[in-house]
Amino acid sequence: MSRRVSRWWPGRPGVRSLALCTAACAVLAAWGCLQPEPATTSGGRLSAGEPADNAVCLICHMDFKAEVLSVVHVKAGVGCAACHGQSLAHGDDEVNITTPDKLFGRAEIDPFCKTCHPTHKTGDIYDAFVKKWHGKRRPNGRMILDDAVCTDCHGNPAALRLAQQEAIQP
Repeated sequence: MSRRVSRWWPGRPGVRSLALCTAACAVLAAWGCLQPEPATTSGGRLSAGEPADNAVCLICHMDFKAEVLSVVHVKAGVGCAACHGQSLAHGDDEVNITTPDKLFGRAEIDPFCKTCHPTHKTGDIYDAFVKKWHGKRRPNGRMILDDAVCTDCHGNPAALRLAQQEAIQP
C-alpha cells in the first residue's frame, strides 16, 4: 500500500491540502470573512445598501475584482451568491471541477437578469445602442446580433489576461 506523497514537500503526504487550507483561512481572516455574515434579504442582497462582500469568491476568481459587471453589482449590494448561490462545494473544490450552485445557459440569462432589471432592452437609449453595435464585436469579445443577451453587452465573464490579474492583486 503506497502513501500519497506531496510534490511540494516530498515524503509528507497531504501537506499541500493543509497548506492551501491554512493559507485560505489566513486570507479570509485578514479580510474579516470569518465573522458572521451580514444580514441579507432574499437572493443574497445586503439589507442595508452596503457593498457586497465577494472576498470568498475572489480568492480564486481575483479577475472579477475589476470586472465591470461584478463591480457594479457589488456597489449595489449584490454579491456573487445573489445570482450563483452560496456555492460552498464549488468554493471548497481545489481542482475546480464542481460548478457553482447556479449557472445560466444562454436562454436563461435575460429572464434571470430581468427579475431585477425588468425594463432593460426598451427605450431610445437601448435602440441607439443596438443601432451602433449591431453586427459588431464588443470590447468583451461578444458579437451583438438579433439574439443578444445581457452578458453579450454587459461585463466580461471570461477570465482576464494574466497581466490584468497581476495588476489587481493586493
